[in-house]
Amino acid sequence: MKNKKIDKNDNPFLIMGFWEFAIITTLMTVFFPWSLLFCLFFYGMEGTKFLVIAIFHDLLKTALAIISILVPLIFFIFLIVLFFVN
Repeated sequence: MKNKKIDKNDNPFLIMGFWEFAIITTLMTVFFPWSLLFCLFFYGMEGTKFLVIAIFHDLLKTALAIISILVPLIFFIFLIVLFFVN
């Protein structure tokens, strides 16, 4: 088995539109064990691997976006509270 670095151009799920990928991700999450078997049967091992990688890629981007909003917001709320307490 070769260790091939997966390029973004090789993964068709990373270049999908927002709504199309959101629907696929939602269906994969809701019907998890069965959806994985469905993907293995219809997409094969390579397509399923690409889909799972794309879902984790999207999860990581979403988590970083939420953290990048929450950390400054909590910091500024803390500063405002600290300013009004003194």
